[in-house]
Amino acid sequence: MEEQLLQAGISCVGKAKLPRVGEFSPDLIAKCLLGKEIPKLEANSEKIVGRPPIMCPGCPHRGVFYLLSKEKNISISGDIGCYTLGSADPLRAMDTCICMGASISAGHGAQIAFKSQGSSMRTVSVIGDSTFFHSGITGLINVLYNRNNTLTIILDNRITGMTGHQDNPGTGYTLKGEKTIAIDIVKLCKGLGIENVCQVNPLNLEETKKAIKAGLSSDEPSVIVAKWPCALKKVSALDTEEFDLTKKKYHVLEDKCKSCNLCISSGCPALCMDKTVTVDLDLCNGCGVCAEICPFDAICEVSE
Repeated sequence: MEEQLLQAGISCVGKAKLPRVGEFSPDLIAKCLLGKEIPKLEANSEKIVGRPPIMCPGCPHRGVFYLLSKEKNISISGDIGCYTLGSADPLRAMDTCICMGASISAGHGAQIAFKSQGSSMRTVSVIGDSTFFHSGITGLINVLYNRNNTLTIILDNRITGMTGHQDNPGTGYTLKGEKTIAIDIVKLCKGLGIENVCQVNPLNLEETKKAIKAGLSSDEPSVIVAKWPCALKKVSALDTEEFDLTKKKYHVLEDKCKSCNLCISSGCPALCMDKTVTVDLDLCNGCGVCAEICPFDAICEVSE
């Protein structure tokens, strides 16, 4: 823009004062353009608690990544979104993440490479609903067109979770909050010509596990739509019609807990480990994934 303004004979300045790389923070702009240094508060590093980013309590993506972390001989192609945290400990269920919308295309290419080398490795491409609408559909078309058998999991949390909870073409509302057509991802995928398409509740681990197993055993392209609202989402009228969003809480029965740490491996921040596991009821969002993971029935819903 600066170059074109100068070529048009309009005096302007930009690159001479502002850096060519990095983010333009308010402090940086004030320093570069106004010559003002914004004072900063000095933090006491000794009092700062190490707290890596992690999926929220009740996040509908947690169950999917927990199940993928248990699969063997798969390569997981990830994408840009809050679900990129599936790559972090303790889930560690993502092998690549390139750019927005690239998971399906990258997974498609990786599967071709595996086949060419005689490998039995299977590829799973994971992508969010808004990212799928943004730039994932074309990749899925290529998978189908080239007769590849990758498994695509579309994490439909009914909102654009990472960048501010904007609506997207699948939510039924425009960015202005006006009601509009909600694009059905399942119908869209079937309309492309993909036959192996199913929708699951990602909080139901058994249902989701069966869908993943079926997708990985198929010789055709498969799509799983893991559909449940974001734990932080402002519930819409459409959400209340489709989902049972009754608030629940879970707690641990100490006499049954064997301290096996299986529930802790889900990475839910509401779970705490001391001598036995406890649930922080202030954080618990009632998804019930920990209760499904526990083999000893030591986690149950809090009764009223």
